[in-house]
Amino acid sequence: MKKLDLLPLLLLVLVCVLLYAGVTNAYDLGRSAFASGNFLTARLWYQVAAVTGNANAQNNLAGLYAEGRGGERDDALAAKWFARAAEQGVSTAKFNLSNFYEEGRGVPRDTRKAAALLESAAADGDVVAAFNLGSIYSTGRDDLPKSPAQAILWYGKAAARGYASAQYNLGSIYAQGADVPRDLGQAGRLFTQAAQQGHAKAQMDLGTMYAEGWGYKKDVEQGIRWLSKAAAQPSTAEEAKRRIQAICQSGLPVTVSCPKV
Repeated sequence: MKKLDLLPLLLLVLVCVLLYAGVTNAYDLGRSAFASGNFLTARLWYQVAAVTGNANAQNNLAGLYAEGRGGERDDALAAKWFARAAEQGVSTAKFNLSNFYEEGRGVPRDTRKAAALLESAAADGDVVAAFNLGSIYSTGRDDLPKSPAQAILWYGKAAARGYASAQYNLGSIYAQGADVPRDLGQAGRLFTQAAQQGHAKAQMDLGTMYAEGWGYKKDVEQGIRWLSKAAAQPSTAEEAKRRIQAICQSGLPVTVSCPKV
């Protein structure tokens, strides 16, 4: 009886095992390649994992397409893979896809879809998504009307979780009183929360409120203290220094000295 040659069969089995190992470990191989800066290899492995349904690989692959790493930038493919990952519940993919819809990048511009994705991401606990919703509703877009109530709702959710920019923006709504009744007490509390976290504009506006007696008993010393903090920050330095000089020129209590700015 003729003896069978098992070598081709063994080689086929070995190839199948190697392919299976590659597919099942594709996501980890992609992460390893990305960490070493080999973005082309990362893109290839993420592609393998993404096709087999790995949600994190889909999100990461989309990021590589969006940033043009490992090959040419392709916004349409980035949006496609962000959408696949978002459908599987990846919060960062929802957030990133919302930006694409708001900017009209790789997909037709659609602020309503962007807002829906942000709401879903915010429900997952993404505080920046809640803040972005507040920003969208506070001014509105040409395809989504302004909604002060929704802006306050979403800024409030982000502010309650300690997000300084949301605290400041919500405080500004109450301070200006354009869309809601003016409430300087609430504005001051929110500015204080943001200022204590180092938010430059909050420090500047809180200092002004104390110095002028808006929402607080007038306290020029406290006002200058907060304005000086704002003056030390590049984004508010010029305006904060101008406000300090205006306060000093208007006359200070004998117990308060004008700082050098």
